[in-house]
Amino acid sequence: MELVDFSCFYEFCTYLLGAAGALLESDVVKTRQNNTRAQKKDWAWKDLVLTIWLFTADDFITFVIPETAFGICAALSGPLLTDDNTPDLLSVVSRIPIVMLWNWLNLFVFNLANQRHPDSVAEDKINRPWRPLPAGRISILQTRRLLLLAIPIVLAFSVYLGAWEETALLYTLNWVYNDLSGGDDGFILRNVLLALAFSQYNKGSLRVATGTAFDILPRAWRWIWVTSAVIGTTMHIQDIKDVEGDRAKNRRTIPIVLGDGPARWSVAVPVAIWSVVCPAFWELDVAGYVLPGAVGMTIAGRILLLREKAADKRTWKMWTAWTAVIWMLPLFKNPSVFVRFGKKFGVV
Repeated sequence: MELVDFSCFYEFCTYLLGAAGALLESDVVKTRQNNTRAQKKDWAWKDLVLTIWLFTADDFITFVIPETAFGICAALSGPLLTDDNTPDLLSVVSRIPIVMLWNWLNLFVFNLANQRHPDSVAEDKINRPWRPLPAGRISILQTRRLLLLAIPIVLAFSVYLGAWEETALLYTLNWVYNDLSGGDDGFILRNVLLALAFSQYNKGSLRVATGTAFDILPRAWRWIWVTSAVIGTTMHIQDIKDVEGDRAKNRRTIPIVLGDGPARWSVAVPVAIWSVVCPAFWELDVAGYVLPGAVGMTIAGRILLLREKAADKRTWKMWTAWTAVIWMLPLFKNPSVFVRFGKKFGVV
C-alpha cells in the first residue's frame, strides 16, 4: 500500500513540475553519464529558476519597482492615506522585499497567462525573442502546468499577507485580458483593463506595506483612482515601440488604429497634464512640481521628436520612472516620517 501511495505522489509531483524535467536537454544526459542524480537535479532546478525569471525579466525594473515605490511611499505618508498617524520608517522600509515579492508573484501569474498563447509566442518572436517560449526553453503545455501551480500558491501567499482581495480581482482581470482577448479587441478596453489592474497592484502594495494593521482612508481611494487614470491615459506609450509584434498578433493598439503621429500626441499631452494635476492633487508648493514636471516634459518632448525604435524604448523606460515619481508625491506632501527618524537618532 505504501509503495502505491508513493508512486501516486511521485506521479503527481512529476506532473506539476513537468517543466523542470523537460528542460533537461538530451545532450547533457549523454555527455554526463557519470554525474550523480543530485547533480542533474541541481542543473534542472537552476535552469527552471532562470526560465521563471525570464518570464518577468523585462518587467521587474519597469513595473515591480515603481509599484513597490507606490506602496512604501503611501505607507510612509501616514495620515494622508492610512489611519497610522506616526508610521515607523524602519518598520515600513523593512517590508520592501515582501512588497516586491507580492508584486512580482502577481506579475508572474499574469505573464504566464499572457505569454502562453500561440499568438503571443508569435508576437514575442518579433518583440522579445529571448522570452522562454519563443526561445524554446519551455513549451506551451509546460507553461500552462506552471500557471496551474502558481495560481493557488500566489493566492495563498496573498491571503497570508492580507491582500487576497486584490489578487482575486487581478485573477479576474487576467482572465478577461488574456483568455477573453480583452487586451486585443480594442485600445479603449485594453487601457481600461490595465488601469483597473494597476489600481489593484497599487492598493495591494499599500496593504502589504502597512502590514494590514491599518485601514486605508477614503483619500487613499481617490489617489488610487487618480493613479489609475494616469495609467489608463498614458500606458499605451509601450505600444509605440511594439507595433511590429502587435500587428503580427492582430492587436488593435492606438499606434495601429490611429497611426504613429496621433498615438504620440495621445501620450505627450496626458503626460504633460498629469505632471501638473498630480502635484496639484496634493496641494504641493512650487518645488513639488519641479521633478514630476521636468521628467514629464522630457518624456513629452522625446515621444514627439525622437521616433526611432531605440529612442522609443528609452522613452518608455523614462515613463516608468516618471510613474514612480508620481507615486512618491504623498511623501513629498508629508515627509514627517523622516523628521521623526532624524530626531530619534539625533540627526535633526
